Amino acid sequence: MRSRKSLFLLAAFLLLVPAAAFANGGWMIDARAGVGLPMGDFGNEFKSGLLIGVDASHMMSPQFALGFDGNYIKNNPSDDNQAALDAVFGPGTDAAAKFLHYGVHAKYMMSTKGTKMTPYLVGGAGLYNVKVEVTPPGGPDISDSETKLGIRGGLGLNWMMGQNWGLGFQADYNDVFTSDQSSQYIGLSGGLHFNLTPSSHQ
Repeated sequence: MRSRKSLFLLAAFLLLVPAAAFANGGWMIDARAGVGLPMGDFGNEFKSGLLIGVDASHMMSPQFALGFDGNYIKNNPSDDNQAALDAVFGPGTDAAAKFLHYGVHAKYMMSTKGTKMTPYLVGGAGLYNVKVEVTPPGGPDISDSETKLGIRGGLGLNWMMGQNWGLGFQADYNDVFTSDQSSQYIGLSGGLHFNLTPSSHQ
């Protein structure tokens, strides 16, 4: 039931965001890299891993934005999980869990555009493709994949270094509605932030 309600809300938001693109406002573009810290059952089986993320947010007002986002995370097995895999499939077994997330979000900027440092709140929903791959020394590869709804929320900070660019930092908690286990992770990332302002505002 929770998945159906979340799917309805996500569909409604996906219809709302494209309409927002025609509103009179600028865009914020972010490209970040960092780490994904697994939690719950997922954290018992896998270590923290590389996170790469991008998002585009359209300013609806000086303090409120709607947008799209995507993240990729790769996590290697925990020591205990690796030992179990080696015992079953043989020493040298490779394995990885890969998250591919794409969704929509809302941001509330906690200060106005005139300041160099702008903290914000972010919340969103989306689809998370979770793929686990195991490669035994003698093959063949074994993989399992599922796509589930999930939600996220967190904090961020934009630190302007120039007129239209700066640094962006974000920390968010992600809860993926997987069927058989608890799958959550915390994303910690930083990178480049750009403000694309319409010429009429310059």
